[in-house]
Amino acid sequence: MFLSPSTWLLDLFLNNIWLAIALWAVLYSFDYIFTMTTARFYRDGAQQHYAFPEGIELNPFFRDDVAEIRTISFRFFLLLFFVVGLFLITYELSVPEVFAVVWGMFVGMQLANHCRHIRNLVVFSYARRSAGVTGKIQYAHWLSLRLSSVDFFCFGLLFLLLFLFWGHLFALGATLGCLSLALRHLIDSVKKRKSLPKDET
Repeated sequence: MFLSPSTWLLDLFLNNIWLAIALWAVLYSFDYIFTMTTARFYRDGAQQHYAFPEGIELNPFFRDDVAEIRTISFRFFLLLFFVVGLFLITYELSVPEVFAVVWGMFVGMQLANHCRHIRNLVVFSYARRSAGVTGKIQYAHWLSLRLSSVDFFCFGLLFLLLFLFWGHLFALGATLGCLSLALRHLIDSVKKRKSLPKDET
């Protein structure tokens, strides 16, 4: 179904819709697990050094679930079924280039997000025990969004370089996914900052 340029491992996923769905679903599930673990670390001691007045979750869709550290989330399954449906539709179009880009978008965003999760888990793990961390810093929500935008922009550039050197549409999809999320967080950051009183910006 999918031809060059490619590798045998990537072809294995792009040519088998259920393997492609399974990989993304695993990444998506770990995204939720990592998020809830970070929320627990924050609740169990990291908040003595880091303060996030509007919560640590940046996606408004999951903000309530993360704030309450819900093990089972209706929103989690709703988004899961929506993305799986999108994968099935694009795959059934029998246009492999479209599926490679769409799948690359969602997998690329998850890969970037996992790197951010791992960093946050390490920081909060030490912070909850006050190991190597002293004092306290408070992040305004607009700044958290701005920093996230920078992170995803950097990952987007990295995937773009990979696409330019490798030429695979999967990498192009990952680029588009990360850059679109970077833009979204930047816009949300600007809106949030403008809505605050001048003495809080």
